Amino acid sequence: MPDLRALSTPPPDYHPAAVDLMPLMIGPRLHDWLWEREQFRQVWLDYLGHGPEPVPLNLGMGAAEALEGVTRTLVSYQVEPGCRVEAYLLQPQVKGPFPAVVVFHPTTNDTINQPAGLSPPRELQFGLNLARRGFVTLCPRNYLWDYRGRPGPERSFGAFTSLVEDELLRRYPEWTGMGKMVWDGMRAVDVLLTLPTVDPQRVGCVGHSLGAKEVLYAMAFDERMQAGVSCEGGLGIPFSNWDAPWYLGAGIHDRPDLEHHQLLALAAPRALLILGGGLQPPADPGQNAGCDPIEDWAYVEAARPAYALYGVPERLGLYLHHHGHSLPPEAEALTYEWLERFLGE
Repeated sequence: MPDLRALSTPPPDYHPAAVDLMPLMIGPRLHDWLWEREQFRQVWLDYLGHGPEPVPLNLGMGAAEALEGVTRTLVSYQVEPGCRVEAYLLQPQVKGPFPAVVVFHPTTNDTINQPAGLSPPRELQFGLNLARRGFVTLCPRNYLWDYRGRPGPERSFGAFTSLVEDELLRRYPEWTGMGKMVWDGMRAVDVLLTLPTVDPQRVGCVGHSLGAKEVLYAMAFDERMQAGVSCEGGLGIPFSNWDAPWYLGAGIHDRPDLEHHQLLALAAPRALLILGGGLQPPADPGQNAGCDPIEDWAYVEAARPAYALYGVPERLGLYLHHHGHSLPPEAEALTYEWLERFLGE
């Protein structure tokens, strides 16, 4: 099992003031925080914007493929009027109900093939690996690779920008790309909750890189998510390309009142682990720090008082593995241990 104390204890040479974060008003009582929490939540939802109204899922199931101990099925469902998403559904071949995990794929043209076990690397095949550990997993395709037939065969950052600006925001001008990802993540949970094999009280999420960003927002805004692991998403807004049009857009730089320690606090008291490739001393300064450096601790510690009000400060964890934008064996093992600890029976 994961050492929760180690994952929630900053290193001795961590400097709380290393990042200039707006202080959070947390407490002093849980009642106070619940009011404060709603204020943060609404400001963020206003920024993310408003898209479509809910529509029937109209879930379509393909033929189930039998693998060793699990089945893999290509499914599709409606997320907007006339707009469907494909996903791989993987389920253990024994009787449930089981905990369930939405697996958000990273930035790869293999999209859902990778987490479903159809393309390498093995360590990022979260959907297949978790199914073999007794989870139902759903691996949805991010809209950037297929939104109403776009962007087509050329899947690049340039195509992503054109897709968002010309198609998504034309239909929903008050939305953001990240708002769309939050919406699609919630629809993925809706799908899982239609399945008799899923325990609705034990739902979580996991993702690497692009997928890690989606985990952060899913945990903040979908309270059905009870546990999540966000690997190398770049926690702080300055740490990676959060200002891209398919995420938050350049307007985020005009909002100093918005930062991601607020999202960590919104996730409380549910279990959230941040995995990063950064350099937690002692480490070789020549190593690749990845998207999540030691400065992540400032965000985590700023949000921890929210968890403490619920009596569960250890449910917000951070592990820096020194291997850059990757998932080394110890971090992969910790991913499964965390989800089993907080979603298992």
